[in-house]
Amino acid sequence: MHPDLSKKAREKIEALCELGCTQVNQLLEKAGNGNDIEELSEFSSSEANLIISELGEIMSVYDVEK
Repeated sequence: MHPDLSKKAREKIEALCELGCTQVNQLLEKAGNGNDIEELSEFSSSEANLIISELGEIMSVYDVEK
């Protein structure tokens, strides 16, 4: 994980991942479309961006080229 992430941010990433791939992908899509992410409202914009980036890296493991 990114070294600048706070413990609270790391815990949020783990909690979001526990919701499953579909939920995380929906969150990443919302973020990619420039929408506010309610689940990350407690974080500064820079830390929320780090969380989104980290989630994107985690989900990239599941992307399979067709």
